[in-house]
Amino acid sequence: MTLTVVKPGLQTTLQGSPFSGHRHLGMPAAGAADCLSLALANHLVGNAAGAIAIEITLDEAKFTAGHPSAIALTGAAEYFRINEKDQPLHELLYVKPGDEIDIGPAHLGCRSYLAVTGKIDAQSLLNGQSTYLGAGLGGFQGRALKVGDIVEWTSGSAPTRTGKKTPEGLRPIISEKYIIRVTIGPEFSALNSSSRKKLFENKYTAGSRINRMGLNLQATVLETENGSQMQSAPVFPGTIQCPPDGEPFLLGPDAQTTGGYPRIAQVIRADRHLIGQIRSGSEIQFVKTSNERATGIYRQKLSLLTPWLGAISLW
Repeated sequence: MTLTVVKPGLQTTLQGSPFSGHRHLGMPAAGAADCLSLALANHLVGNAAGAIAIEITLDEAKFTAGHPSAIALTGAAEYFRINEKDQPLHELLYVKPGDEIDIGPAHLGCRSYLAVTGKIDAQSLLNGQSTYLGAGLGGFQGRALKVGDIVEWTSGSAPTRTGKKTPEGLRPIISEKYIIRVTIGPEFSALNSSSRKKLFENKYTAGSRINRMGLNLQATVLETENGSQMQSAPVFPGTIQCPPDGEPFLLGPDAQTTGGYPRIAQVIRADRHLIGQIRSGSEIQFVKTSNERATGIYRQKLSLLTPWLGAISLW
């Protein structure tokens, strides 16, 4: 089974579950930046939630189907067309050999996920297959897709239910404004008293330094009591650091495993998938949440998702 890349877009990669248990080796998590949209696309075509799919970033992407296939698209695409005919997102669809698949650019949000029934052929290492661009590992030869690339997969059992759709209440809202809940970080006290308030009272704008490693946050400059340098310490996707320039930096899925700037907050697990849809210019409001409340929110979210998706975890 194959899809041929006609137009790869800005950055289109093969992404699924993150690499797990290797951060002590310096291996980032990688994986889908928006794991919820990935899981929803995979469920429609009958795959496991973390199965490898095609992650499309910001720009239009086009493919040609080489074989009959069941497909589904979720995420931020402005439109979805097969042979120039508009198709719905969040719905199981079928394509024939020679069909042209056109995934529109993201009007709001940042990423879309194209899933196909079966197992996509991706490079395996460290018990994972997602693309880590920083080291050229995993996915399709460790890189973003190019014109003429052929994505291959082993056919799976397509769902027999035609017109299968994600319930409206489970479809993530793609927006230009995000409310993201965080717990305070280990070095939150490094901020001066005024900045501790600003972190939660003021809104931020995602800056131009934005990629899978993370993004800078503008509009409010934070100040620390004794500078922003410290000994390197563990960081994770969703960690918010405060560099010397005072512009917070929110780490994404490809973030390094250690960092030397104060870790002032951590995005809660239930909201971390939102990071994958933030684009330059997005407005962000952080809401302080206790560790106990963060655990409760995550359990509530899973209880909402599992009747549709089955057993699932968000990363």
